[in-house]
Amino acid sequence: MGDLDCIYRALAARERRLALSCLQDHQTLTLADLTELVLERTDEADITTVSEDRIRDTYFALYHTHVPILEESDLVRYDQTDDLVTVTERVRPALSSVRENLDAILTAEIDG
Repeated sequence: MGDLDCIYRALAARERRLALSCLQDHQTLTLADLTELVLERTDEADITTVSEDRIRDTYFALYHTHVPILEESDLVRYDQTDDLVTVTERVRPALSSVRENLDAILTAEIDG
């Protein structure tokens, strides 16, 4: 899979986009803290109003699906021993590549 395709795959799910946003704000978070922040941004509500089942389900979805895909794209690193997710220095250049690609598509539509 090409580099840009890998980034688009990583950005395809809302939970991954929210996780990246949280990590850009905080750089490094425990998976539990990342879960809470993603849920707060998803529901625009305080974590105390979210059910334990939803918190657990989101944690496992991040652990088993979303963080591994972000890691495959080299956008985050996950240290299982310390349970820490850290944004990589590759995020800004990757997002800039996506922006440039989208601008090129929009320009082609307008010019074409």
